[in-house]
Amino acid sequence: MASARKGEILIPTPKWFIGLRIAQIVISLIIVALAGFFIHGYYADSLGLAIASGILTWIIALYAILTEHSTACRSGYNTWAVLSLDLFMVILWLASLGANAAFRSSFIYSVDADCYSDGSAVNSGHCVVYKRAAVATPTGLAVLSSVAGVSAIPLLLFVITFAYVAHFFRLEWAKYGSDVEKASGYAPAPTHTPAPVSQSQPFVNQQQQQLQPQWAQQQHQPAAYPPQSPAYDPYAQQNTGYTGAQGVYTQTVPQPQEVHGSPYSPQGTPAPGQPYYPPQ
Repeated sequence: MASARKGEILIPTPKWFIGLRIAQIVISLIIVALAGFFIHGYYADSLGLAIASGILTWIIALYAILTEHSTACRSGYNTWAVLSLDLFMVILWLASLGANAAFRSSFIYSVDADCYSDGSAVNSGHCVVYKRAAVATPTGLAVLSSVAGVSAIPLLLFVITFAYVAHFFRLEWAKYGSDVEKASGYAPAPTHTPAPVSQSQPFVNQQQQQLQPQWAQQQHQPAAYPPQSPAYDPYAQQNTGYTGAQGVYTQTVPQPQEVHGSPYSPQGTPAPGQPYYPPQ
């Protein structure tokens, strides 16, 4: 992933992509020639911006072609540099287009002037005009319109090259990142925290499953079958003595007492050897 972050991954482009780069160079050359023709008579900052944009286009387009397709220049290739330079030229050509269109719109009045050339390479035209900075002939106006209009073509070409490289660089970045995650066994963290699971829950469920057959068996027992455990009598005498480590309490049931002799009884005298039970 480090090579992707540094932009060292080469983005392969088809053959027609070289045609776009060559078109950028050729069209910018035409714009420079037209702007130079007008500047020979009168210099304007917007035309200087058009010439600067054309020269930078030659440098940037040649850099992209050579570093991508030439083995000797491959070490100078950087995807981040290609994207940054393309985006920079998009902004520069947009500024040149707007500036030259605004400069062309300032020539809206027809005038008569006496003009001559002093023979210098730049700014050689001189005209005797009152209250005007410059005048342009129909040819000069056509050249200004061409510079402003043709500037839109390299602008669109750089938009295409920037979008193409950015799109495939994004795909390469995602592909390389997924391969690194698969090779390292790293899994992305879950977006939500799972709910905690109680450890005693399986044991409780197991107890309920074990007790369920016994309860179902008790439901199908006949009515004459004695209950599983005796009913609790709160008034019965209980032995509270502790009988062992198992926590078992025994209950003592009173036994009938045998009385020897023949005491008086309203029911009659019992037979010899028969136990006597006193009245309740």
